[in-house]
Amino acid sequence: MNADTDDSQAPSLVAGLLLAGGAGTRMDGKDKGMMHWRGKPMAVWVAEALKAATGSLLISANRSLEEYSRLGYVFTDAPEFAGQGPLAGLLAGLREAEARGNGAVLVCPCDTPGVTPALMQLLLQAWYSAPGQPVIARCDGRDHPLHGVYPVAMAAALEQQLRNDNRRVMMFARSQQAQSVDCPAASELFTNRNRPQDLKG
Repeated sequence: MNADTDDSQAPSLVAGLLLAGGAGTRMDGKDKGMMHWRGKPMAVWVAEALKAATGSLLISANRSLEEYSRLGYVFTDAPEFAGQGPLAGLLAGLREAEARGNGAVLVCPCDTPGVTPALMQLLLQAWYSAPGQPVIARCDGRDHPLHGVYPVAMAAALEQQLRNDNRRVMMFARSQQAQSVDCPAASELFTNRNRPQDLKG
């Protein structure tokens, strides 16, 4: 679905990529990104952080397309990978970014609304210092492969992994020699809010 955004601007090297295509199984089947946390839909918090860092936003979604189109440029997964999890959304995002002249995507899932522009900028700066490899966030010794920067050149390798029926995000990050970026004192930023009770915090 094509949506009106700031497409008139020249494409930046890195595009923001919001992953909002999940089934919402633990959210009683509801669209997680549209669930409210601290007064706004979770997707809005993430979209604001990504756009502050990159100036543009791509959104992988499979429903609530009109609502998401108010935040950025919306697209769906390729039919052959529909329903195959966040890697399918990342692949579609890499393809879309490449078509727009971007060199990489700064990715974040819709269910971590605590992310900040500062965190996004930290990941961007780490990638700019060594753009040959992806970078992913690390906090308290744990890697977060869905918070990071992935070059569009890795789309072919990701497509092959999905065709091999492997949907493990961390395996893809490791296969591409992703570099972990320490994000100190930021564990709250990575809290996944994917159940109704998680929205109260």
